[in-house]
Amino acid sequence: MASPKITVLIALIGKHPQHVEHFIREKGNNLKTIHLLHTYDKDQPPSRDGIDGTSECKHCGSGALIDYGALANKFVKKLQRKYKPEKGKPKSGITIISEPYDDAHDLWEVQDRILEIVGNEREDDSVQLNNIALEISGGTNIAAAAQIFAIYNSEIVPFYVDNKPDESGNWVRDILVPENFGKKLSQKAKNVLKVIADSEFTVKPDGHSETPDGEDPHPVKGQITRKDLQRKLDVPRAPDGILKKLEDFKLIEILSKYDVYTDKSDEDDDPAWELVPYSFNAYKITRAGIIAARRFKISKQVQK
Repeated sequence: MASPKITVLIALIGKHPQHVEHFIREKGNNLKTIHLLHTYDKDQPPSRDGIDGTSECKHCGSGALIDYGALANKFVKKLQRKYKPEKGKPKSGITIISEPYDDAHDLWEVQDRILEIVGNEREDDSVQLNNIALEISGGTNIAAAAQIFAIYNSEIVPFYVDNKPDESGNWVRDILVPENFGKKLSQKAKNVLKVIADSEFTVKPDGHSETPDGEDPHPVKGQITRKDLQRKLDVPRAPDGILKKLEDFKLIEILSKYDVYTDKSDEDDDPAWELVPYSFNAYKITRAGIIAARRFKISKQVQK
């Protein structure tokens, strides 16, 4: 399933708003509007006191206040200059909107402001929920909780900017929300996901039920071959429509090949087993799929 085009970004900013710039660089090709939520508070840096009363914060208690409103205004103006429309091209550039709110420690206010912005954007029929991103790196701890609630209550697309790049040099991380999938999956799909989650793949010769004696089975939890899935579901053919939907939701990966043991010896010699890629489908649960399967089990949405 192709990734949706992100045209609207919502983000909370504070002392270090650089996460927004990382997002724009990596995901901003289609951005039209950015809403930057911030307070006008003047406050000391958050305390990092330990249980013994000692502090790891060099600035806490020093009397130096952080003017969050001034920092936000400076950052908003910086982005407005950088992404202003080109001359003669009014639809180019990105609209940067300052969105002040009162209390960074008010769970309900932060959530309400985010949902208000989503509602206003949705008045444009061309803007779908999967075109709106909430980048959750900024804000207080309670604001982080409010952002998660806003995601569940709107089904907009969440992202997180890490504090260091991955091996590919990317900072932005996709966040999957398995709970929402429960509303969109049939009972059969949930049961198929459970079978995959509970399976353990082991390497064996094609057509055999066991790994050859003395060979490493290379066990992989949460992976199953197409043949074994059909056998466990007791169906004549794998439910391809369900499997495609699970893949679209990124709950499973569909593998086009997997290893099998193949005897490379001559007919009269002892078996000489070698690992050989076998071109046939297998299914592997993702990290999001593991969480979804656990949730369905906890809420008793799957058959035992």
